[in-house]
Formats: sequence, structure tokens, C-alpha cells
Amino acid sequence: MEASGAPAVWDALMARGEPLGMLPIGLAARDSLRFEACLPLYGQELSPLRSPIEAGLTWAIDWAKGDFVGKDALLKQRLEGTAQTLVAFHMIDRGVPRHEYSILSEGRVVGEVTSGMYAPTLDEFLGMGYVPTALRRPGTEIAISIRGREHRAVIVKKPFYVPSYRRR
Repeated sequence: MEASGAPAVWDALMARGEPLGMLPIGLAARDSLRFEACLPLYGQELSPLRSPIEAGLTWAIDWAKGDFVGKDALLKQRLEGTAQTLVAFHMIDRGVPRHEYSILSEGRVVGEVTSGMYAPTLDEFLGMGYVPTALRRPGTEIAISIRGREHRAVIVKKPFYVPSYRRR
């Protein structure tokens, strides 16, 4: 199909879904769904500058695959650890942590927020970001610099939201 046919497909889908209450949604809906589950997004939590080890994605590495580009560097990180790691945090003070906001510890910038927003399912302001590995433990207090002011936050276990069928 040519790209020019996309509007007709959209209109047909919307007409078919209307009796079921279907409404169009935007990227914010997609973002909140992946965010509450702590699923990484390329350009946010993932980039060419971050390894899967730092991002907590070791489960996605097939170590038995044989040689692959970057395997030696990943094995080194796996054995020696990394300087930074991706954490999840809950805002103690009121404020919305946004992408690229600074994460502070004891008044010093130690990391950066990768994603943050109001989580509608949990009714909380939450975020993810990279911090020094020594700060990764749940319960560790940090601060987020929002418009030049420190707002307290605490590191929590990932994921934020666990579906009811997995809560046992």
C-alpha cells in the first residue's frame, strides 16, 4: 500500500473501534505503559554510550552465542562492575523529574534522569536515571534538580508496576 492510503486505514480502524469505545492516544500513553514497567527506551535509557550491563539488561545478552562485537568489553564489565547503573526512583518532594535533569547526592551532581513522569496507574511521580553504582540500593536518598531547586527522591526496586498476575 502507498503511504497516501494511511488516512483511509486510520479512518477504517477508528470507525471499527468506535462502538467499543476506542479512542486515539499519543506517545504519552505509550511512554507511561513502558515507563511504569521500567522498560528502557532507546534515546532515553539506552544509547551508544550505555551498555546493556549498565542498563540492567544482562538477561538479554546471549553469552553462549560465541563471539560478537563488544563481547570482551561486556565480559569485563560483568566481572569488574560498572561505574554507573540504571535505577528507578520515587519522588519524595513534589516535582516532575524530566529527561536530562541532574541527579544529586549530598549536593553534588552524580547522574542524570533518563525518564520521569507522573505514573497514572500508581498515582505517583517517578523516574529512572543513571547513578554511581554505589548509590543503587533501594532506600538510598538522592535529589533531583528541578528548575534549580533540589527535590528529594528515594531509589526503589524496579519495576514500579507489577501486574496482578505476577504479584505473589
